[in-house]
Amino acid sequence: MLAPATPLVADPAQRLAYVGTHLLEWRLGWLTWIAAALSLLWFYWWWRDRVGASYLPLVFGGLGLVADVAAELILIVGGVETYVTTSPFAFALTGGVANGLYTICGIGLTLATPLRERARAFAAVMWGAGVALSIGAFLDIPVITAGASAVLFALFCPWCVYLAVKLR
Repeated sequence: MLAPATPLVADPAQRLAYVGTHLLEWRLGWLTWIAAALSLLWFYWWWRDRVGASYLPLVFGGLGLVADVAAELILIVGGVETYVTTSPFAFALTGGVANGLYTICGIGLTLATPLRERARAFAAVMWGAGVALSIGAFLDIPVITAGASAVLFALFCPWCVYLAVKLR
């Protein structure tokens, strides 16, 4: 629902046309991302409580949430009228800044969590994908951003289940 209006589509005119013809879906998609960002921060808070880590990683996660919501509101509110001028900044803000801050938070919590070597290796690959996603977003290389996102999400979902079982 969002991909046709992201930098994965090389032609800005095609992206703009998609937003114009799918504005409701566009806005609902970004509202869903805001909900996901809120749930991520909640998960990080839960994780921090379970391992007794410092609150410092949560500061990074909270700043990531601020950047994410700001970027998504730019995309939601601006719609077609401001898409061409604001979307590059918004995509760098959500993919680069917000994701980078979420990744720093996750790395901090991982370091504070007693884990076996295999789990640490899994986490290193997962957080490496988070770093690659941010770099791809900052450098505006959509294939890196998309590929790293796929790896990150594919690893993060089982990671959440693993921690839920390990830390209950």
